[in-house]
Amino acid sequence: MKKCLLYKILFIAVFLFGNFLSYSNNITVSNCTLTGQNTSAGANNTANFSLVQFDLSWENSWRLSVAPANWDAAWVFVKFQVGASDPAFTGVSSSGTTITVSSTANLRVGMPVRVTAGTGAFAVTTVISSINNATQFVVSAAPTTALSNASIICLRIWEHARLNNTGHTAPSGSTIDAGLLTPGSAFDPVTNPVLGVFMYRSTIGGGINTFTNTQLRWNYGANGITDNMVVRVQVFAVEMVHVPGGVNFNVGGGGGSSAFTSTTINTAIANTLPSGTGSLGGQAGGYPTGQTAPNANWPNGYNAFYCMKYEIGQGQYRDFLNTLTYSQQATRTAVAPNSVAGTGALNNFFRNGLDVQTPGNATTRVPAVYGCNLNGNTTYNEAADGEWIACNYITWMDGCAYMDWAGLRPMTELEFEKACRGNLPAVSGEYAWGNASIHATNYGPLTNSGAANELPNAPSTTNGNAAYSTTSNIPGSLQGPLRVGIFATGSSNRVTSGATYYGIMEMSGNAAESVVGIAAVEGRAFTGVHGDGALSNAGNATTANWPGLTSGEVTAATGTAGRGGDWSSASTLMVISDRNWFQNPNSARNYPWGFRGVRSVQ
Repeated sequence: MKKCLLYKILFIAVFLFGNFLSYSNNITVSNCTLTGQNTSAGANNTANFSLVQFDLSWENSWRLSVAPANWDAAWVFVKFQVGASDPAFTGVSSSGTTITVSSTANLRVGMPVRVTAGTGAFAVTTVISSINNATQFVVSAAPTTALSNASIICLRIWEHARLNNTGHTAPSGSTIDAGLLTPGSAFDPVTNPVLGVFMYRSTIGGGINTFTNTQLRWNYGANGITDNMVVRVQVFAVEMVHVPGGVNFNVGGGGGSSAFTSTTINTAIANTLPSGTGSLGGQAGGYPTGQTAPNANWPNGYNAFYCMKYEIGQGQYRDFLNTLTYSQQATRTAVAPNSVAGTGALNNFFRNGLDVQTPGNATTRVPAVYGCNLNGNTTYNEAADGEWIACNYITWMDGCAYMDWAGLRPMTELEFEKACRGNLPAVSGEYAWGNASIHATNYGPLTNSGAANELPNAPSTTNGNAAYSTTSNIPGSLQGPLRVGIFATGSSNRVTSGATYYGIMEMSGNAAESVVGIAAVEGRAFTGVHGDGALSNAGNATTANWPGLTSGEVTAATGTAGRGGDWSSASTLMVISDRNWFQNPNSARNYPWGFRGVRSVQ
């Protein structure tokens, strides 16, 4: 998912709409527009809506009728920003945390505020916390100096669009499934909106998907947007893979350090539960033998879910950062957003080329602009600047923030094994591609290094290919993760492409997977709730019962586990069942760590 570049501004009715281009590993969103605005009055928050129209395409798509009988999909969601410019006011006064201005019409909860002239001052992290009426709003902290005839500015923010559960237009050959905030519960435009949709091919086949004139119904009234507001919109798409539910599968039994005792998560146990959905209910068979039972809603992999096809790429993390406020960016990067251009946002070692492109301003709170710059020159987001390389140096809390922002969630370690192994028996020493064979020669020098078509030197044509210590940690040649999906070619098979049973890439090697663990009480409290698209003012995920969040931790990852190994690890850590990093491994920002998320199926 590359930066959604703004090429021009179109005025459609009263909407200011940016024509953005977004793409990940060969996924493209283009030709965006707004159409079909409905301004009907009514109490229902679905009455005021507009259709977000765009074209969507990606390569190497599939839908299978035979095992594993699954498909790939795009998770598509929309962000919006109110106003053509940052709202500014004069003659402003305050009383405690209440601020009086001439009009609150274009103000939004979460907007940073600051004084530009006159008497008064805010702390630098102050934001709008509520809007009382047409002329008054409340801030998160009382001004450090009361406002009297002051001039202030409120900085615009990006917010998550609440979509409708029906009324979307799926182009010929495609299917659209709505993704509710709480799957399985009744749709409500405000309390349980659609946060995004899954788009996938509607018939059996494979190849390029080209879905033109896709339309998503955005209930802008449910977002508190009125008919006469000016907005700007971005459309994002993330490639996902469907992992079917209702299938017996094995965890453990494949070797590796600290592996689970081999256990089958099975239909017989799941069907004895009142819901019949595979919830745990504290019964044996819903979790590995010898482990303490997690809560009844803990996602054990029996139910269907979607998993990100690839680890978060550097371009994806860049796009995420570029929708955040200054304070949020400061939390989700390793350096201050006002660092000089060219400073590594996370770290510019080991093939991480994500940099500060345009410094933010700590005084005005204008956020930074981030760009990919693998070659280290002064031109950002060039074709070979590494935006398709897996993003390393991602902490657990970074990954959770991205998942919350995107309406996804972290995966559990049982879901990890299900996504790798499918319903096949465990094989001793097996990697994600289903056997214990592995390539053992350096992949450097790379062809088209840093580009969308980056390729390894002489990959194996018989054994499993993966980035790990022997192939990708070679000082002076190649040190770092590779482009996501790098081993999948027109002639590769599951083994040589390094794919899981369901077609998910790089689950062994490249960037280490951070997952919810079952060993600690904090991990067992996880209930699989999805992100709602919004972060805290400090840039943290705010979702209930995610490890590291409930207790208010900022960097700790208590209740998490590490799986799959990474570009610098020994091959033994890449075994599916290996749990060497089984407890709290990813609290600090470090070079092996990446992230990928999942989403439960309704």
